Amino acid sequence: MILYLSSEQHTNLLDFTGWYDTDSEMPIKKLVGNFVLKRFIIYDMRNFSHFTEVVLDRIAFEDSDAEFAEAIEEFLTMYNPRITVIYEGLKQDDPLFQALLDRGVGNIVCDTEIAAIQREIAECLSGQGMTRYSPKERAKKQGYTRKYRFDCKNIHIAVISSQPRMGATTTAIGLSAWLTAVGASVCYVEENSNKILSAMAAAYEMKPDGEGWLLDGVHYGTAPAGVAGNFVIHDLGHMPDMNEMAKGADLLLAVCGTKPYELPNSMRLLHRLEAVDAYVLCPFTHEKVREDYAAILRSDFHKVLFLDYQPEPTDGMNNAKQYQTMMTKYIAGI
Repeated sequence: MILYLSSEQHTNLLDFTGWYDTDSEMPIKKLVGNFVLKRFIIYDMRNFSHFTEVVLDRIAFEDSDAEFAEAIEEFLTMYNPRITVIYEGLKQDDPLFQALLDRGVGNIVCDTEIAAIQREIAECLSGQGMTRYSPKERAKKQGYTRKYRFDCKNIHIAVISSQPRMGATTTAIGLSAWLTAVGASVCYVEENSNKILSAMAAAYEMKPDGEGWLLDGVHYGTAPAGVAGNFVIHDLGHMPDMNEMAKGADLLLAVCGTKPYELPNSMRLLHRLEAVDAYVLCPFTHEKVREDYAAILRSDFHKVLFLDYQPEPTDGMNNAKQYQTMMTKYIAGI
């Protein structure tokens, strides 16, 4: 999936790909306007964390070149897409060009003729990307080292959120990935209205597996796999009313916001769960105020954990400590 942040001048620049159809091989989401990249990363990118490609039209950003390069460094620290920068007329001896290479960005579109620009864009969005430059290789994240033994069978975990776009899907996928990486067999089940799984399957080139797909050991589908495993994780998303799966799950995870405009929705959800055991998971909460919000949200039935940034949905590393805390009772040994 491709996220394109475009200026008014270049709003049609990716039209030649034919990928704006949601059924296309690599669907494009286009946002047009004026942006500040660092601000977009902090406040908006979490809604697009599942996108695998990000195309940045340089003239759409108010940042200076130095600020733009610095923001890209932060972008790639927090998230894990492949970045393409479009900057007509940018020369290889320009400081920004070298700054992009130093930050691992080798997809740089800098021609000035439309046909050549389109060829460069197509090259950048190809499987191997643009190979004419030599960007600095970014350090790869270390994998999981500790493996656990899980003796449980078909433990049903329901993940719900207090409002749309709160992070239930990212949490459910991240937990699935972490559990599989540390030794469990896991089935992720999409049971919400977002319906992004088929697009993810194409974007991540998932391997077909029965009625679903397989990626890094996790079975993804819209229904539980036929084979028994340790965990079934139900991604229920935003739920105005609790369904039977949420009520009957072995473990309930409620993803709740802590920003002033999010708190009313969070409190309404927790009121409905007043006598239900659940972990309350809060993303994007500054460390300085976490204890304050924990005091507000916790109860005899609700344990509060704070989620760190999880840039790549299929990588549970960033929240491994939180996931381990929730799964401790199911770990039978090492």
